[in-house]
Amino acid sequence: MIETGYFQILMAVVLAAIAFVLTRIKSIPVTKEIGFGTVRLFVQLIAVGYALEFIFRIESFWLITLAICVMMLVGAYTAAGRAEHFSGGFVIAFIALSAGSLVTLGLMLALGIITAEARYMIPLAGMIIANSMNAESITFERIGSDLNSNRLAIETALSLGKSWKEAAQPYYRQAIKAGMITILNFMKTAGIVALPGAMTGMILAGASPLDAVIIQVIVGYMLLSSVTITSIVAGEIAVRRFFNSAEQFIG
Repeated sequence: MIETGYFQILMAVVLAAIAFVLTRIKSIPVTKEIGFGTVRLFVQLIAVGYALEFIFRIESFWLITLAICVMMLVGAYTAAGRAEHFSGGFVIAFIALSAGSLVTLGLMLALGIITAEARYMIPLAGMIIANSMNAESITFERIGSDLNSNRLAIETALSLGKSWKEAAQPYYRQAIKAGMITILNFMKTAGIVALPGAMTGMILAGASPLDAVIIQVIVGYMLLSSVTITSIVAGEIAVRRFFNSAEQFIG
């Protein structure tokens, strides 16, 4: 097993320093973000580590629920930043994220894939929420830009008697597809282009590669479920915001 400790973290700072120096030399305007991000990454993860140690030790259902709710709120807030083309982005993001995350976690519990322990629920919820957040962010961005850039085609379709659903359907479908592209690419290339994170982490921790593969397959299917549900719910609600009760495109 790899030795882990603060000394190893200090040595790993060299890797961050390489990125900082290279961007500084090339005058790429991200040096402040790299410096701030390097410190923030350490502080946030160490704080989370202590918090998880506490939650894992007392195994409280309410603390597990609170942790998952906080993750969903932060994820929804972040995704809502991409909802620039319509109102109510945070509410839509939270509803979609909750649907994808809670349905997936609930099914995993009901099917006996995991048990309701903090060491399973919180890490898996984090993976689910992070991937679903990215998916709905892309869905929001794509659905807004595509509908507005194709305003004339949509209004023409409406004038010819099509419903708002029919007029928006091609752009809605493409937005959902865009939101799912990351997980679809992951499923195509997992184990060939790269070893996925969960699998790599288990192998580094000393687990059998075959055991790591089994866990990673479960994680892959879990993420496919959550991302699909989140993207579809986000798209379904968001697209409606572009049309009024008279089925007129309001952009």
